[in-house]
Amino acid sequence: MSRPLMTFEEVVAAALAKGEITVAVAAGHDPAALEACAFAEETGLGRSILVGEPTLIEKALAAMPKPLAKAEVVAAEGEEEAAAKAVELVREGRAHTALKGKVDTATFMKAVLDGERGLRTDRLISDEFVFEYPDPDVGTRLVCITDGGIIIAPTLEQKKQIVENAVVLYHALGFERPRVALLSMAEKAVAGHQPSEDAVALTEMNKRGEITGCVVEGPLSLDLSISMEAVRKKGYESEVAGRADVLVVPEIISGNLLAKATTYFAHYRLAHAMMGTARPVLIPSRSDAAEAKFHSLALCALVC
Repeated sequence: MSRPLMTFEEVVAAALAKGEITVAVAAGHDPAALEACAFAEETGLGRSILVGEPTLIEKALAAMPKPLAKAEVVAAEGEEEAAAKAVELVREGRAHTALKGKVDTATFMKAVLDGERGLRTDRLISDEFVFEYPDPDVGTRLVCITDGGIIIAPTLEQKKQIVENAVVLYHALGFERPRVALLSMAEKAVAGHQPSEDAVALTEMNKRGEITGCVVEGPLSLDLSISMEAVRKKGYESEVAGRADVLVVPEIISGNLLAKATTYFAHYRLAHAMMGTARPVLIPSRSDAAEAKFHSLALCALVC
């Protein structure tokens, strides 16, 4: 890859160059998931296996403006069985990834984490929320927020693995040394404030070579992480400040709120990928649009 991918159009083009993928959709009667599968089929990105109650799936397919010519239906009763069968299709190699359809996240994750039939490994599982940021200094680029979906209150060791998962994704996007910002309320550690103390520890781990393939810095405030204007005004200089590719949040609430703010306040385009599983799986919000789910499929194709 000659340069990092900076837009979702570039992500889709790179995914198409890798070849077609197959996605198993848990509870496959979700209209947004079906529309994303239709985009994937139309562009040549991939085909779908729709898992769930056939009558519900057939009804949802009939309501679509364009038919899904390559879709296969696998019968399953209820959300739990649909999630389990979708994950099993990935485990068996019949599908490259599983997409959460009209099923709640807890039910889907239970299937993913099943010790016998799931996709669990010895690695920590974390969610990568990637959005297009119209950076006024360098133009549109992809920024990742992690983890706002899986780990409630990560320990220092879990934060290390969250960073490592994001780095794997960003290497797939063509970034040789992604810049990782460890978010806090300010750029200085506060005694007794665990997130800022963890940020200092992770920065030192990176310097010692315990976290590789990236440059890590923290604690950093959000403005210093992504705004060169803030960097200039505050007179702060570093390799990460103003140009962070990955924003590591202190805990799940701040990550979830920050990610949803990019969608509902700023209206930035987005995608998700869950890393740390044997194969990447997709847990977009049930309220995410079809475009977001399609971009998630493309993102996933790069790391399958």
